[in-house]
Amino acid sequence: MSSAVASTPLDDFLSESSADSGELLQRIGLFGSLFGVTLAVGLLVFLIVVHRGNRAEVAVILRLLALAGGAMLLGAAVELAGVASIGDLSWSDALTDDTGSAPMMRLLGGVLVLLGLFEHTVPVDGADGTDGADGLDGDVRWVPASASAFGIVGAIVGVVSFWFDGHTVTRGVRVVHAIVDLVHVTAGGVWFGGIVGLCVVGLLRRGESIAPVILRFSPVASIALVLVALAGSLMTLMVVDDLGDLTGTEWGRLLLVKLAAVGATALVGAYNHFVVVPALEQSPSSASASARARAAIAVEAVLLTFVVAVTVFLTGASIN
Repeated sequence: MSSAVASTPLDDFLSESSADSGELLQRIGLFGSLFGVTLAVGLLVFLIVVHRGNRAEVAVILRLLALAGGAMLLGAAVELAGVASIGDLSWSDALTDDTGSAPMMRLLGGVLVLLGLFEHTVPVDGADGTDGADGLDGDVRWVPASASAFGIVGAIVGVVSFWFDGHTVTRGVRVVHAIVDLVHVTAGGVWFGGIVGLCVVGLLRRGESIAPVILRFSPVASIALVLVALAGSLMTLMVVDDLGDLTGTEWGRLLLVKLAAVGATALVGAYNHFVVVPALEQSPSSASASARARAAIAVEAVLLTFVVAVTVFLTGASIN
């Protein structure tokens, strides 16, 4: 005689409900951790490569970096709660489960960013020997102290974590897809975090010119956008089987939404690059050009946040 007990409709309902709530938790957590990873990467590049300003700007950007680390940590914890709920696992089992590897790395990365970039930072006077292109750009730059290596490694661990979940694991040649994904996430982060950094500078320099920092960021953003487009195209080729997948699958439809949002953001960026930047080059202290730049940057930040949200759903969407 079999000892198995047949499941009841209530058991099935509770099981489905637990799986649904687990998937919701996973997606909410992934949004937080992806937001944190891209923001941390972008702000780090912005501070090291682009920003020249005053100590108040550096302090605010560093606080945002700490918040990015917190978003990575909290988002990853929520992701792990979702993994545990979906698989009916304990927290310890969720940490060792294959599906828990990526959020566990993001959790570690968040801790390292918090530890390495919250207190151990050094702004240095006149580090580049200049005061900016027109004397309006401040006199300090951020230079990572030795302890900041923890935070930089944390951001890198966050990026690498995406090698271990989503379609990177299931589609295409694993190593190739992982490298392309690395470029895609990093370049997207440089673009997103840089725009957020510009928003900070724009808010703190009310009534002042933001021309020098925009002029330095413009070529960085252009390179990041090209890399995002190239890597995104390669990833699409590795994921889809034919063009019908773009309209006939959940993943394809979400990709089209993401492409529309990225395209809109790129148009705003193009307006900045080809209209606003030349105006700022001719007249760095122009109030009207600075105002247009601030408005365009704010729109880009909102659109890129939406792109991050759509990317979360793309990660878990079905391609079949």
